[in-house]
Order: sequence, then C-alpha cells, then structure tokens
Amino acid sequence: MKKWVLILISVVLLILDNSLMPFLAIRGAFPSLLFTFAIACSIVSGRKEAVTIGVISGLLQDIYFYEGFGINSLTNMLICLLAAIIGENIYREKKLIPVISMFFLYVLKVISIYLILKIANKTINIHIGIYASLYSTLIMFFGYNFVLRLYDKKYKNRSWRFK
Repeated sequence: MKKWVLILISVVLLILDNSLMPFLAIRGAFPSLLFTFAIACSIVSGRKEAVTIGVISGLLQDIYFYEGFGINSLTNMLICLLAAIIGENIYREKKLIPVISMFFLYVLKVISIYLILKIANKTINIHIGIYASLYSTLIMFFGYNFVLRLYDKKYKNRSWRFK
C-alpha cells in the first residue's frame, strides 16, 4: 500500500484514539485503534511495510505519550515486525490467529513499556493496559477483515499473464 495512504489512515485513527475512544472507556481502559490497525497491517503486508507502519504509528502515539518520547516508536516497530513474522506463517484469511496474536502482542507492548518506564523510575497502571488489550482484541475481531480487504485490492489489481 502507498505510504501516504498509511500515514493518512494512521493520522485519522490517532485523532479517533484521542478524541472518541476515551468516551468508550471501560474501567478506564480504551482500545488503541492505531495500534490495532498497525498490527493488522503488519500481519497482512510483510516485514518491510510492518517496520514502516510500526515506526509511523509509534511516532504518532509518542506525540501524546509525555512520559517517554520514543518508547512507542521502538516497541511498535519491534512488535509490528513480530506480527509480520507471524503473518508469514499463517493463513491470513482466517482471523482466529490474528485476533489471538493481537491480544498477546498488545500485552507484550504493555509489559515492555512498563519495564522501560520502571527503569526510568516512572510508573503506569499495568491493569488498564491488560484491559485495553482485551478491548483492542475485540476491535481486531471486527476490523481485521477491513484491513484484509484493503490490502487484497492491491493484489487483485494485478493482471494475469498466461504464457
């Protein structure tokens, strides 16, 4: 997919993350649409695009993460790369593995941010992160097919060549 389309979708999802999602919070936790989109794109697209979307989504999330700029960029890049590796080894049209992967990858992100901030003598509420991972998994369940169709158009537009 074109990088400018990824950036545009990411900016729209960042705006939704910070304006709409806090109103839908359950127990103080709300899903990250941007991170969910990044994981879904990483599973579907491949390693190079996964690193790109991971860095873009991380930089955008770092704008509102005043505790430690750069932490989201690093963790998103590594986790999106891991999601791309998972995506290479599964049947992408079935959404069970991507949805389950979303939960574990989000928990991995929460734990890694918690540990990095713990080293810097800052704290976050890890329980809210776990609730957010469950919430984001639910969003992934409903949104994965959209991302799959978004990327599927790229592959359907290729013409067949018979020799």
